[in-house]
Amino acid sequence: MLNSPDANVRAMRALCDEISAAIARRDLPVERVTDLKRAVDETRMRLWASMEAAKSDDPSWVQEFWLHRAAEVCQSMVEHLERGELDRGSPRAGALRAIAARLATSLASPPG
Repeated sequence: MLNSPDANVRAMRALCDEISAAIARRDLPVERVTDLKRAVDETRMRLWASMEAAKSDDPSWVQEFWLHRAAEVCQSMVEHLERGELDRGSPRAGALRAIAARLATSLASPPG
């Protein structure tokens, strides 16, 4: 049975902290981390579907949520790059550059 929403969030964050610490100590084999990532991804998708269904009467909510989340991810990428934590020469970095340029162009262009 579920606890209060706040208690569930605190418990989830505590579990994530424990898992992060175990990964940092290398106490979890790569295969288990991969399984865990899949489970987290599935949970994210279920939560997203629940949130979307709850807000189905407000179509702008989905748009604003996506834009907010995308901005958060982009900000995090910038911070990692500025701290030198990501390799700008990586092939994936090149693909990211291309899609970021396309995104910037799309955002600046009128719809249509």
